[in-house]
Amino acid sequence: MLAVAAAVAGSGICFAVKHGRKKGAADTGTGGSVLEEEGLTEEKVKKYLLRLFQLYEDNEFDELADFSGNGNGVREYAADNYSGQIFPYVKENMKDVMMLEGDDGAGKEPFDMTDELFCCPACLIGCEINELFSDRFTLCLENEIWMLENGEFASVYCVSIGKDGGRLSYRFLDTYIRNPGDIPICFSDLESGFTGIIEALKKGWKPELP
Repeated sequence: MLAVAAAVAGSGICFAVKHGRKKGAADTGTGGSVLEEEGLTEEKVKKYLLRLFQLYEDNEFDELADFSGNGNGVREYAADNYSGQIFPYVKENMKDVMMLEGDDGAGKEPFDMTDELFCCPACLIGCEINELFSDRFTLCLENEIWMLENGEFASVYCVSIGKDGGRLSYRFLDTYIRNPGDIPICFSDLESGFTGIIEALKKGWKPELP
């Protein structure tokens, strides 16, 4: 991975996300359900978030306990609260995710260089930057949570190299999230990202995660 990073660092190629959406989605073969024809809905996002929240420990929800009690009650409250507020972001940002994406830094259209990471569209809902080095270029290692359109969640690692205003980004799948140990970021960091998305939507800005 570091060899790949070193090879592209001097090229001046940079990263930009390609936005695109498919209608409908196939089964991942990993237990996710196939979407119905009407596509993604707020109710589905609520159901997906509740399933994710159930993997977090009870103490992660202590700050919400006063609003909704304990146990599943607080998780249902959180899923209901956040699904309604972030649904426009999730719906708008479902896209085909490429393993390697980039931009030349000159304002040209983003380009896709490899195969798709998932078999259906997905949306980034959580991100944590672990390392950042800056000199003539910037190297970031990020942990990400992606919500797939079919209801799955994926833990993804992303290595990004930026130079001269652009960036090249390489993503690889860690695992599909089904157990507590699969979750790459804590609930408070996930909430922080949700808060940023919600505030941006209220102000009419384009929401962006790190």
